[in-house]
Amino acid sequence: MKELRCLSLDYSIASTAERDAAKGMWTALPGLKERGIILEAVPVATCNRTELYLRLPPGGTVPKVLADPHARVFSGEEAVLHLLRVLLGLESMACGESSIVGQIRDSYGGAADLCGAWLHRMFQGAFRMAKLLRTCYHPGREPSVPWLMAERLRTHELFPDIRALIIGAGEMGTETARILSGLGVAFSVTNRSGGRCRMLAEQFGSPVLPWEEWMGKAGKFDALFFCTGAPYPVFQACCAEKNQYIFDLGSPPQVERDNSSQAFLLSIDDLAETAGEVTAEYRKKLRKLESEAVDAAQSICAELTALSAETYKRLVLLRAERIVADRANRTARKTGADADHLRRMGWSIVKALLSPAFSESDPHARRLWKILAGEMEDPDDE
Repeated sequence: MKELRCLSLDYSIASTAERDAAKGMWTALPGLKERGIILEAVPVATCNRTELYLRLPPGGTVPKVLADPHARVFSGEEAVLHLLRVLLGLESMACGESSIVGQIRDSYGGAADLCGAWLHRMFQGAFRMAKLLRTCYHPGREPSVPWLMAERLRTHELFPDIRALIIGAGEMGTETARILSGLGVAFSVTNRSGGRCRMLAEQFGSPVLPWEEWMGKAGKFDALFFCTGAPYPVFQACCAEKNQYIFDLGSPPQVERDNSSQAFLLSIDDLAETAGEVTAEYRKKLRKLESEAVDAAQSICAELTALSAETYKRLVLLRAERIVADRANRTARKTGADADHLRRMGWSIVKALLSPAFSESDPHARRLWKILAGEMEDPDDE
């Protein structure tokens, strides 16, 4: 456990720009692992945090290229507890939120080449415990970043008789639509992908605005909610109408600021300053969840002392799934074939190749799966 580290930058200590800059260090991870300076790694990026989970070799230290002077550093059991608290939403700006789980799953799934059996076991245990604790102790009706943003609409002089536009129909856009619908605010939806946009609009009975038209018609709306995943700004505040409400839910920011703009602009960084006050009462309801998380983290740590063949099997399948998806997407781009169809074909082949090994239960089975998982043989492991 003492070789485990978590380097954490969240909304409370770093701006969106600072958190995004920290991701640049992650390019060094494959080389560090290849040279044995680190054994495993899982970089995590969500709307409000940038974190790096590391397993170091015995006596190892965090490489200077990964160190950030502003980051909080958690070691051993502290790191496990921190991961569990993050999954439970206890460290979130919108405390108790559940959307954080999907974001961390995506980061974990994308780290298949860096994650080994040990961190794999830790994340799987944390996901399992977080689900159990939410079921048993979560008070329900948790706040979310879109909810915190939308609460500011109440200060609009026309509320709730205002027209809003949601730009982006992903997870954040869907949550924003749910919140606005609950507030009785009429809204339209636009998204680069027309299919996803229509599905969201049909779900809430809202109009669809074609992506190529939204920029020219943005001024007709009282409020704009930017929920895209673009790596660069898609709108400039100087183009907003006077007294128009602009909500930037993106990380990195989706709206380029302009001090001369007379619009009301609220970004995630702005929200961080007041989120604690808004959610203070709700946080009191999470105290039981917080106390149970401590015991749950200790249970996960106990499980980490022994890695079975099943752990390596899951790691192999995780990596195989990622490779199949990558190859399918590449082939689809080159040939025009359907990527989903190619993934299904590829996955069927992988399962057929691995199925004989799944039935093996002799003493060598664990070593076989460990080799397939890309783990180094450890003479003290058996």
